[in-house]
Amino acid sequence: MNSELYVYLDGERVGTLAQTKQGKTTFAYDERYRLDSRSTPLSLSMPLARREHPSRVVTAFLQGLLTDSPTKLAELAATYQTSARNAFGLLAHVGRDAAGAVQILPPDETSTDAATRQGDVERLSDDEFSSLIKDIVQHSDTWGQRGDDARWSLPGAQPKVALFRFDDGGWGVPNDSTPTTHILKPAIAPYSNHDVNEYVTMRAARLLGLNVADHELTTTEQGDRVFVSRRYDRRQFDGRWARLHQEDLCQALSVPPDLKYQQDGGPGVGTIAQLLGRLPLNDREASQKRFFDSLVFNVSAACTDAHAKNISILLRGDRAVLAPLYDLGTHAPYPATGALRSAMKVGDEYRMNAIGLQDFLAVAAKLQIPADYAEERVRYIRGNVAGAFADAAGSVSGGSEEQGFATTVSKSIFTLARERGW
Repeated sequence: MNSELYVYLDGERVGTLAQTKQGKTTFAYDERYRLDSRSTPLSLSMPLARREHPSRVVTAFLQGLLTDSPTKLAELAATYQTSARNAFGLLAHVGRDAAGAVQILPPDETSTDAATRQGDVERLSDDEFSSLIKDIVQHSDTWGQRGDDARWSLPGAQPKVALFRFDDGGWGVPNDSTPTTHILKPAIAPYSNHDVNEYVTMRAARLLGLNVADHELTTTEQGDRVFVSRRYDRRQFDGRWARLHQEDLCQALSVPPDLKYQQDGGPGVGTIAQLLGRLPLNDREASQKRFFDSLVFNVSAACTDAHAKNISILLRGDRAVLAPLYDLGTHAPYPATGALRSAMKVGDEYRMNAIGLQDFLAVAAKLQIPADYAEERVRYIRGNVAGAFADAAGSVSGGSEEQGFATTVSKSIFTLARERGW
């Protein structure tokens, strides 16, 4: 007999997950949902044209909803007495607040996202907010695995929390169908200055015209620094909050998250170009150009972790467009034992210091981008990356540590650009 879980998108039931005793997990759309022309697919790897989808595709999608950390997966598995490799079994317990618009629930549980009521948000006092962040900092290895804080935790290697932000800047925890609106990542060892790195890198990308998630730095009353990102998968329509569905490129391509790097067998530029080439015509060109810009920026700024899991697509009805960039960070200020490598091969090269204009033009051809446009974007981004980082670093406020590291980041990019002749 199969075990079953129901899948919801923003409170609407879309289908059923089923797992056999042998551990094979399949997904079937509800027929009513599948035949509705307004419906959003659960994944580009699971088109609505087909009702049932096989275990290989489904398992890769489900794994993408869980944390990247093997240690935390093992802790979750121990807590819920299931296997760390059983995404179905884990999501039966932690699927209520998955990424984007997804909820995965046992048949006897009701989707809170479907509730018509919104606005019941438990406001956190400044002291409560500071204590929450302090708790994450002090218990970063286990935070998110305990029963009292699991509802706030999110996938990823670095501990983070999702909260609702009021118009006055205060923070709260939603209790009804109101969604969280921001993701907060405290500065935690060994990522002690990564909040500053991420802020400066993302701001530099925005200054160069790239589409990035809204972001800021803040400090709690207890002195803990936090990188704050506004959720691009949340939007208000006529005063009501909606969850927008998204998936990362590993999920869209049915690639398990442990294969997210191309050198490990994960998606490369060619595979991603084929996927983007199949997007709806209205969204295709914009997504291809956004992806190209991100490749040029990541190489120019020495962002070595830009793998397929760090790039997402927003899905809504029959529309599909590349999401704003997130999780950007430069490796330039840190020691390196050899040539820095791109997470994806660009042209014929992984080595960032060997990737040149011809490699980018080869990528542009795969993305159906005209060579003259591509060359202009390469020259613009490379020629202005050092200045963008300098301006971004100059916008960092706070104490001497934050400003000092921001300057270090900026100078490291200037040195890199000078060495490459940009």
